[in-house]
Amino acid sequence: LLGLWLYPTHGGAVLLGPTELAQDDLPVPTPAPHLKPEQLTEVELIVQKAGYGSVACLPVRFGKRDVALMLVADLQPGRYGPVQRVVLQCVSQRIAAMLGRIARQWKSADPPAARQQERMAAVLDALVAANGNSGTPQRFVAALSRGLASVLPHEHIELVLADSDGRRYFRLGEHPGGALWTDPSLVISADHLDLEKIFGSEPRLLVGDIYEDARWPRGFLTANEAGADVRALVGAPVHLSGGGRCYLWVGSIGPELYGEEDADLMALLAGLIGPQVEAFVRGEAEVAPAQQQSHPPQPQGSAHADLLFRIVGLLATTADPAVATQLIAAEAAHAIPFDKLTFVLRMTQTDRVVLLEPGERRPLSSLPLVSIEETALALTLRGNLPCAFAHHNGESRMIVPLRVSGRIHGAMIFSATSPKALTEQHVLTAQHLADIVAAHLELLRRVTLQPRPSLPRGQGRLSA
Repeated sequence: LLGLWLYPTHGGAVLLGPTELAQDDLPVPTPAPHLKPEQLTEVELIVQKAGYGSVACLPVRFGKRDVALMLVADLQPGRYGPVQRVVLQCVSQRIAAMLGRIARQWKSADPPAARQQERMAAVLDALVAANGNSGTPQRFVAALSRGLASVLPHEHIELVLADSDGRRYFRLGEHPGGALWTDPSLVISADHLDLEKIFGSEPRLLVGDIYEDARWPRGFLTANEAGADVRALVGAPVHLSGGGRCYLWVGSIGPELYGEEDADLMALLAGLIGPQVEAFVRGEAEVAPAQQQSHPPQPQGSAHADLLFRIVGLLATTADPAVATQLIAAEAAHAIPFDKLTFVLRMTQTDRVVLLEPGERRPLSSLPLVSIEETALALTLRGNLPCAFAHHNGESRMIVPLRVSGRIHGAMIFSATSPKALTEQHVLTAQHLADIVAAHLELLRRVTLQPRPSLPRGQGRLSA
């Protein structure tokens, strides 16, 4: 008997084969993130009681988690001694990278938008936990790595600060505190690794295999525990005030591990950690001139991240669109000054949309289609403008797109009658909010667009 179960990253266990094992209802343990020896022993005892004289059950480990469970059994006793178990361990190591990629790419039964919303919630949860353990950059990044492990598996994480002219980079995520740039082992020359050239002006970075990208020096990035080269990488730039920039990325020893949804998560996270990173940079820079050995500054509050996390939690508790839009508007008012909020959803491929007010209870299909041709809203929905902001007749108006998996399906319009209340500085917060609620509104839009199946004549009732 040879059985193999996969542990997808979104949870659960999937029997890869043989399919007949599904009939035996064998209680397969799940890792957290590793399987415990007593869990493996319990499975072996169950199989032995079923009549197999020799049983070996061992996990397949990839990176920091168990990605599969392998079970071998034989009717004859005494078949799996120390030598045979070493052979089985070698086999598990050879197939680990392959199963790790499959576990990462295994499709969940949940809709993609709902799954991505759950991952966004987990990212915000990780950020809140990291902010609570952020005495130094090193501790902050380590806490962030632990929080991301369940939704974005990785063996390497890096947060790098660029100097003013982009010729040197400082490994801020490895910095234990004190003045910046004083430890030469944490300084990287652009001649060795030119991150400004690699990231360019793109909002995110996705590398399938570093071995096939000449811009990354071979052997530069290694997994902390395994010591193997990092192959796949996903990241995003962190924009600081005054034009400063950091670069955040995670990597795995398995190639082709990450996808577009992972890049979206990293772009969201990079935008959210900006205030905390800036607090580190500003606080440590103040220490440098006098070479003081004072305590690191207290980090700024994480009100922005807490707000977004609260919105995700609230949306997860309601299926009523009217209640959801009211919750979004009420919570958004804590961070963005506005008098009116309007949700815009594309229901056709043309410049015709539905305008949805918070608390609207009529179904989308009954709302009128509004033409927005040759407007800033139309340009934003087409992707020609990243966002829009304007003052007109004593009113400020801000438009940010609703984006899901790289596509724009709508927008949020914030309006304020006091021109000085709503400014361009609120665009980033508004975009983060839109990215969080976009998946929820996209589900509402798709339900409306999905054709209803018709029952064949004479089959209007379920049969016993």
